[in-house]
Amino acid sequence: MTFEEFFLKKKIDLDALRTARPEVYTELKYHYEQMSEKSFDHTKKFWFNKLRLEFSLKEESKPVPEIVEKENASPAETSTEASPAKSGSYKPLFRKKTDTQ
Repeated sequence: MTFEEFFLKKKIDLDALRTARPEVYTELKYHYEQMSEKSFDHTKKFWFNKLRLEFSLKEESKPVPEIVEKENASPAETSTEASPAKSGSYKPLFRKKTDTQ
């Protein structure tokens, strides 16, 4: 995983970090090259939260799927579709009381 991919995964805008705080960017890049990915993540964990707040990566909005309603559906058809879910619902079991007095 490259340095850029790592910061994409952490949802930090690397370009904004590079322009606003170049000394932090160069230090992080140098440390990433010297360490393994796992060590870098572990040692800089608290930095990521601060950087994510300051330089959050703008996510693309995902399209919301439209719900398609059935036309001309009778109430009897809709009730039969919901009944199998009710029959499989959880029924708690209780111990039977025993007379051990």
